[in-house]
Amino acid sequence: MTGLPQTELLPGHPVARAMDVDEAHEAVARTYLPHRIEVLDGAIDLDMRLNAVRLGAVTAGYLRYGSAVRLGTVDAGNYHVNIPVTGRSEQRCGTGEPVFAGPGRAAVFVPGYPADLRWGAACAQLCLMIDRHELELELERQLGRPPGERLRFATAMDLDAPAARSWLEVLALLEREADRPGGITHHPAAAAHLQSLVIAGLLLAQPNNYSDHLHASAAPVPPRALRRAVELIEDEPGLPWTSSTLAREVSVSVRALQEGFQRWFELPPMAYLRDVRLTRVHDELTTADPDGTTIAAVAARWGFLHAGRFSAAYRRKFGVLPSETLHGRHPARGTNGGL
Repeated sequence: MTGLPQTELLPGHPVARAMDVDEAHEAVARTYLPHRIEVLDGAIDLDMRLNAVRLGAVTAGYLRYGSAVRLGTVDAGNYHVNIPVTGRSEQRCGTGEPVFAGPGRAAVFVPGYPADLRWGAACAQLCLMIDRHELELELERQLGRPPGERLRFATAMDLDAPAARSWLEVLALLEREADRPGGITHHPAAAAHLQSLVIAGLLLAQPNNYSDHLHASAAPVPPRALRRAVELIEDEPGLPWTSSTLAREVSVSVRALQEGFQRWFELPPMAYLRDVRLTRVHDELTTADPDGTTIAAVAARWGFLHAGRFSAAYRRKFGVLPSETLHGRHPARGTNGGL
C-alpha cells in the first residue's frame, strides 16, 4: 500500500483526457518531458487521464493510460519518482536494473538518463518531478557544504520503510490540500514549507550516495550562528522560514542547526518558530478589537492555516483558547529557553 488514496488523485487539476496517442503524448510531454508512447494492447482503447499541480519546484501528477503501454523518454533533466496508486509497472532508469513497481514499491529516476517504462492496463501512478537545481541545493543545505559528486539515488523505493511512509504522508497532504479551496498550497508561506518537506523528505527517505553524511551526527553549531538564527526568527517570524532556509542564512548545515536548537531549547527550529508565532498571535489578540477581528485572519497572518491544530497549540501554550484571549482573558506569556 502506498498510503495514498486508491482513487483518482488531484481531480480538481485536470490537464488532459485523451483517447488519441498524439494528444496523450503532447499533454505528458508538456507536463514532464519528451517521450514516445507505444500502445501494447491494440484490443483495449487508450483512455489517458492526467491531473497535475505544480508547487514551486515540485510537480505532482496523477497519470493513467487505461491500456498497457510502453514509454521511452529522452534523458531526464530533473529527478522523478513514480509511485503506483493501482496496478503494476516495470520501470528502468538508463541501463540499470528494472524496478517492478507495485504495492509497496516505487521507482526513482535521476537526471542524465532516459527511462524505459512498461505500464499495465490497470496501472495508475502519482508521478513526481523535482527540479534538479532545487533538490541539489537542498542537499548542499543539508550537508552544510557543496556536494563533491553527483547525487545518485537507489532506483527502487521501499514504500513500507518508516522514512518513506513519513514522506508519503507529506505527499498525501499535498494532494489533499491542492484540491481544497483555500488550502495551504494557496498560501505562499505554507506552500514553501510544504515544498521543502517534499524535497528534503526524498533526500532523507531514499537511500543515496550521501545518506551516511545526511544521517551522521553534525559538528556542533557555533553559538554565534545559533544566536543569529534566533534573531532571524524573532525579527521576521512571518517569513516562510524552513530549517533549510535558516541554515543557509547562518551558514551551517541543516543537521547542525537542528541539533543546536535541540541542545539549547529542547525544540526543533520549526517548533521554536511556531512558539514565536503563537506569541505574536497572542499579543495581537490581546490588544485587538473583538468586534472587528477574526481569529482565523490573525492566525493566517502568522502562518497558522489549520484552525483545529492552531487552537490546540495555542491552548497548550497559553492555557486558554484564542477566543478567550480576544475577549479579555490574558494569561502570562509562554517562554522559550535561552543561550
